[in-house]
Amino acid sequence: MLYHGTVMPGLQYIKANSRSHTSGENVAYFTADRCYALICCRDAKNNFVTMGLRADGKQHYFERFPDQLKTLYGGKRGYLYIPDTVEGLENTKGNTWESQNDVHVSRCEVIEDVYPEILKEEARCNVVIHRYKEIDPEEQKMQENYIKAHLDAQGDLMREFFIAHFSSLWDE
Repeated sequence: MLYHGTVMPGLQYIKANSRSHTSGENVAYFTADRCYALICCRDAKNNFVTMGLRADGKQHYFERFPDQLKTLYGGKRGYLYIPDTVEGLENTKGNTWESQNDVHVSRCEVIEDVYPEILKEEARCNVVIHRYKEIDPEEQKMQENYIKAHLDAQGDLMREFFIAHFSSLWDE
């Protein structure tokens, strides 16, 4: 099964308006990884994804500030859209599927609160969550100060996000 995760309700089509990581063309994205689709259920102002596939074949989510997962997903409604057919979708890499055309969707799983749903995926061993307090303090500080050093290179939305969530962690 393929999913497209978002916070936008009532979609009938997933528009091909994202940039493909492989071709550079505009595409509609889907994933066979339900957990990754859940992570995509976030506002544009919170476009801070710290999850990726590791050598063990599992998704790993790294909290880069305290309670990041709960802050970004707790109490947030999400929508997992399922395409009517895989016809016209191309498997570009691993669990990623894309189409250069808009893709019709008529099925949708409504997630009332994305955070506990992600925790269920963790309990099923579909994601390894590295909580902030468990990460080596040196690595934490390196990440935090990197963000601070590159703050001016961020767009306005991400700049606001980084100041809100990281400024209390930065070195003076």
